[in-house]
Amino acid sequence: MIPIAKFTIKEHQGSYEDRPLKSLLYFNGEELNLKVSGFVIEKQFELPNYFLLLINWDCPFEEGCEVVVLNKNLEIVGCHNFTPFYNSYSLSSISQISCNHYKLVFNESDCFEVAINYPKQSLFSKVVSVSKLAV
Repeated sequence: MIPIAKFTIKEHQGSYEDRPLKSLLYFNGEELNLKVSGFVIEKQFELPNYFLLLINWDCPFEEGCEVVVLNKNLEIVGCHNFTPFYNSYSLSSISQISCNHYKLVFNESDCFEVAINYPKQSLFSKVVSVSKLAV
């Protein structure tokens, strides 16, 4: 899991309420013609078969987190949204549990295991699977 700084998101001007729901994604300064949910890339990693992005909504009291997986051709192949309805998912840490398995901690106490199944083993399997971990 190699931390990188190759991806950026188009910045939006104006009030938070007027921002679009999706933002343009850039790789090494070049527009990818892809839109992702969120406004700030909090963490990004390069792995042997994919890139992993953790994007937030830049909203301190109802923070959400979007997990985005892109293949090496820079195509989105999977995602998962930690939705902040009546909660906040402010990322505290990420660590690798094993190959393609990660532990995400939100608000210092909410723990989740994120499994990335890419390249997919079967046509019908999900690329991103999430399960809550006991504290």
